[in-house]
Amino acid sequence: MTSTMKSTKSAYSKKLLDPRWQKKRLEIMNRDSFCCQMCNDTKKTLHVHHKKYEYGKDPWEVDDDFLITVCEDW
Repeated sequence: MTSTMKSTKSAYSKKLLDPRWQKKRLEIMNRDSFCCQMCNDTKKTLHVHHKKYEYGKDPWEVDDDFLITVCEDW
């Protein structure tokens, strides 16, 4: 991994700590009933992933339709 890629990944990771993303993340998990949309598991650690990235948008600016709750195995 190049230093530019590491820097970009680090900057994105910091954005995931932003309260705006944390709020959006919670809203998506609530919408999905705190259930993995791939396997229906409710016991494993859950994450919110982007189904599609939109260039130039911060994670919390992405339309809800492009976000999905998945378990740690997905």
